[in-house]
Amino acid sequence: MHASQVYKKYLMWGLYALLFLLTLLVEEVALGRQRFFGAKLSLLPMVIVLISMRLGHEVGGLFSLLCALFWCCTGADDGPVSILTWTVLGIAAGYLCTAVFRPGFLQALGLSAFALLFHEGIVFFLNFYFADAAPALGRWVLISTGLSLLACPILYLICRGIGKVVD
Repeated sequence: MHASQVYKKYLMWGLYALLFLLTLLVEEVALGRQRFFGAKLSLLPMVIVLISMRLGHEVGGLFSLLCALFWCCTGADDGPVSILTWTVLGIAAGYLCTAVFRPGFLQALGLSAFALLFHEGIVFFLNFYFADAAPALGRWVLISTGLSLLACPILYLICRGIGKVVD
C-alpha cells in the first residue's frame, strides 16, 4: 500500500470516529435532557448506518461493533443492546449498499428509518418485558424516529463529504 493511501485510510477512520463522538456529545450533552413530545432524539444508530453505507459490510460492521463497545463502556442504559443492534445494522447497511443498490440520499433515509425503528424497538421491547415499561412508551419510539430523521440530511452530507475528502 502506498504511503498516501495509508494516510487517507487513517484520516477516514479518524474523521468517522470524530463524527461519531461529536454526534454522541450532541445527543447526550446538548440534547440529553431535552424531550420533544415526550421522546428523546436518537442519532447514533443513524450515524452508524450512514457510515456503514460508505464503508461496506465488513469494515462498516467492524466500525459499528467498535462504536457499540465504546457506547457500552460509557455505561449507557442501552449499551449492551447496542452491541447487537448496531453491529447488525452496520453489516446490513453496508451489504445492501454494496450488493443491492448504490448509496444515495433516499436509501440513506430509508435505512436510517429502519435503523432507528429496529434499535429503539428492541430497546422498548426489552424494557417492556424486563422492566415493565408502559405500553404507551411504544409511541415514543415512533416519535423519536420521526424527529431523529430530521437530522438525516445533515449527517448524510457530512458522511458524503468525508468520503469525498478521503477519495
